[in-house]
Amino acid sequence: MKPSIHQFLPTQSSPPSFLVPWIACQASLTEKLKAVAGQANIEVLAQHWQLADWWDQQVLHLERQVVFRREIIMRSEETSCWYARTIIPETTYEANTPLFNRLKTESLGVLIFNEDAIKRVQLIYYPITNKSIEYYWLKSARKTEVNILWLRLSTLMLDVYPFFLIEILLPGLERYSN
Repeated sequence: MKPSIHQFLPTQSSPPSFLVPWIACQASLTEKLKAVAGQANIEVLAQHWQLADWWDQQVLHLERQVVFRREIIMRSEETSCWYARTIIPETTYEANTPLFNRLKTESLGVLIFNEDAIKRVQLIYYPITNKSIEYYWLKSARKTEVNILWLRLSTLMLDVYPFFLIEILLPGLERYSN
């Protein structure tokens, strides 16, 4: 039996009120940040092929697969607003290589919201703490220790091929709450 994502979740179930509009946002978080803050700057931390790791296998059920992983930090001015990790199984990437090759020069948001063939089929969110593996993906992006961060996990489909976007909302985002 495969573990459920709920086995890994902390007990707090409600995000702080300033995060709710960001968590619930169905449009581009980047465009929302630009509208609120006036700018959004992406920093690509890593972009490479690798075997699916433990989290990919247990949570996304990507066993024994090669995935394309892209990690970024989104900032406005000098404030880190969120960390994002894109996970694209090799079969999905190969189904539309020209589209995904655009990640070399464009953000995933541009691809998702400007490509009719891509649909978000699931959006879930949950809290993470220093007891969560996702918490440690942040490394240098997290300058101060916080007890709880909130994660959004989107399952996206390109025709019949899935890929995933994980966004961890950082404390700096409170600066841009409405």
